[in-house]
Amino acid sequence: MSRGAVALILIALAAGLGLGLYIGWVAAPVKYVDTAPNSLQRAFKDDYILMIATAYAGDGDLAAARAHLATLGFTDSAAAVTAAAQRLSAAGLPAADQQRLSALAQALGAPPLPSPTPPAPSETPDTVTVTPASS
Repeated sequence: MSRGAVALILIALAAGLGLGLYIGWVAAPVKYVDTAPNSLQRAFKDDYILMIATAYAGDGDLAAARAHLATLGFTDSAAAVTAAAQRLSAAGLPAADQQRLSALAQALGAPPLPSPTPPAPSETPDTVTVTPASS
């Protein structure tokens, strides 16, 4: 293959890539409209469950919380909230949010969740004293 043919192939590939990106991102991008919450990934479902628990903590409307949880497609809402609470707790969820999830899970009929464990004490001291070296 000659140098000109290789250059022509590279130019054609770059032009095709550029045209494909333009069409995909600018001219005709994918538009998600009225996407159902049950199509969310698990991590986003967990965030959605936390938002439902926060709303429930604010208004105490269990019927609304059940309706929102039903849109996620779970057959057992209490188990779903408990599982989300365990995953989020393992990820370092603040204690206040863990309490909200626990309250919602209990309202849905789940057994009480274990209370959040406080962080382990630090091995290093909180203050450091610096003394100047004598010369």
